[in-house]
Amino acid sequence: MPAKKTILVEKMEHLLQLVGGKNRTGENLFITRGAVQKDLQPSEKGTYGFISFIRSDQQPSGPYSGLSIKVNPGKDHYRISLDIGNEGFGDDYQLATLPGTRRKYLELQHNIRIYAKDKKVDIKCFSALDFSNDSKKRELSDLEAEYYEDNIDSHPVDLFVAFTKRPTFNEDGIADENEDFWKVFKAMIAVYAELRQWPNIGEAKRAQLYKQELNLSKSAKDVDEVATVKHLLKTRRYVVVQGAPGTGKTYLTATLRKEYVDQNVIFTQFHAETTYSDFVGGYQPVTENGNLTYRYHEGPFLRAIKKAKDSKDPVLLIIDEINRANLSNVLGEAFYLFETHFDERRAEIEIGDPQAPVKLQQLPKNMRVIATMNTADRSLAVIDFALRRRFAWFTMNPREIKKEELSVNEKFHKEIFIRLHNIFQMYANSNELMLEPGQAYFITAKDNAEQEMKERLMYELLPLIREYLENGLMMQASDAFNQFFITEIDQTLFI
Repeated sequence: MPAKKTILVEKMEHLLQLVGGKNRTGENLFITRGAVQKDLQPSEKGTYGFISFIRSDQQPSGPYSGLSIKVNPGKDHYRISLDIGNEGFGDDYQLATLPGTRRKYLELQHNIRIYAKDKKVDIKCFSALDFSNDSKKRELSDLEAEYYEDNIDSHPVDLFVAFTKRPTFNEDGIADENEDFWKVFKAMIAVYAELRQWPNIGEAKRAQLYKQELNLSKSAKDVDEVATVKHLLKTRRYVVVQGAPGTGKTYLTATLRKEYVDQNVIFTQFHAETTYSDFVGGYQPVTENGNLTYRYHEGPFLRAIKKAKDSKDPVLLIIDEINRANLSNVLGEAFYLFETHFDERRAEIEIGDPQAPVKLQQLPKNMRVIATMNTADRSLAVIDFALRRRFAWFTMNPREIKKEELSVNEKFHKEIFIRLHNIFQMYANSNELMLEPGQAYFITAKDNAEQEMKERLMYELLPLIREYLENGLMMQASDAFNQFFITEIDQTLFI
């Protein structure tokens, strides 16, 4: 039987090759460094060493730079990491700092944690939030300290680390490829290969399968948006649903309002000129018997309060485009009524007609407020922290549409959606991610579907993406966007 080191290294090299880690001539796109004992036991110094797969343009020994996959054997556990070379990022700095790189490993961390919790297995992992940081990370050092007895070499500058039970060997070599070590290793190299753009179509499918070996189906990560917001309205009462155009905010509120008695639903839409008088109430001029006089007009907010006080059933106030208005001016003293926890020490507030005011310490308990917010409109008012604290916030992200969600006459252009979605996932920072066009842009009638989708790309999506770039947004993705539109409609973003 070959040495355990040989078996382990050859197996890991083979897996890397299967996800695109070799070129057409069969040469590896990585260099293997195996600084471990043949039997994978500790050296005279008591440490186990490492096996790493570094960039192919680095030297077989000595200092190296760039991102690499590293495996550190230990007594009972192995450490698998996305390693930074001892000479720093080198030519991988741009790759490391792409938002999509961090995003992929944060998703992997989430998947590993869910897998470990579901299977009740011994796996712990760490992912940096700032992938441009090549300094020591305290949280990683703390995690490494938990595995002190394993005598694993410490490297607290790494960007991603997972600790698993050590793999087992038998007389034939690897005992079980379904062990946690191999599942995590496969998932990590699958993400790494995607970032390196190694895989062809077949290898990309295999990489996807490797990630799925954590037994996490896509449906497990799906969120029932309606059920979630319904729960938030019941428990938190005041909810802001935010998202880019096309993510389904209007559809969601339309669905939720069906849960309420028609007369207990009040709708209002904010705009730049919305005032306190429009929303809460105020005096307005009226003519009586030819004479000008003033009468108090109740706004939707006050009407909703009175309706809730007079009704045993829940009352829903819908505020569309809440961030289009100057909220401090529109809400006034009503701002302090948005508290879910009652405190007897709270001051009583009077709102409404000064001649017959409504006195409140908080809004009626059967009153719910749901507001929508367009995250793609950069000209809108900023929501301050005090208001954010009073509302629950639910983000609607672009997502694939399931067949059962479509009518018989509708088509969802999945491949086009995924291509544009992947650009945002790779290049958008956290704020820019809120600009991604929603799934509604990719739904057309089945009749003449391809032509309708091309026209939507030409006259809606291309101008939108162009506007983003002209405003200095998504600049890292300019080439990717341009190639996308050339491929889909033979048009460049700029002439």
